[in-house]
Amino acid sequence: MKKIIKIVAVGILFLSTNCGIKETEFNKQKWNDQTDGFYENRKNMVKDLLKNHLTKGMKYSQLTELIGEPENYANLKDNTVAYRIMENYGWNIDPIETKILKIELTKDSLVKKYKIEHWKN
Repeated sequence: MKKIIKIVAVGILFLSTNCGIKETEFNKQKWNDQTDGFYENRKNMVKDLLKNHLTKGMKYSQLTELIGEPENYANLKDNTVAYRIMENYGWNIDPIETKILKIELTKDSLVKKYKIEHWKN
């Protein structure tokens, strides 16, 4: 009986650790792939992008070569660009959750700092 309990416990532990977001290495083509207007791969790649590819001091031209042209957001500060990571509508017409990568540039168009903004309703 104890052996069965141990096997079940190990199985549950294994399943619970393998659920969730599967992180993958950054890939420019997959980063920009869209399905019905959504970037399905970005949420899995953003950690690797920030850790290994995006650097402070990078030129704007290098940034757009790396991850493409930024999206237009009307509410951004000057010298800030943004890339949508994920947007979840659930069963609603309005988003219930968004993640956006915001990148602030210097006056010389160099990457100054970056952050992920996560909003959830």
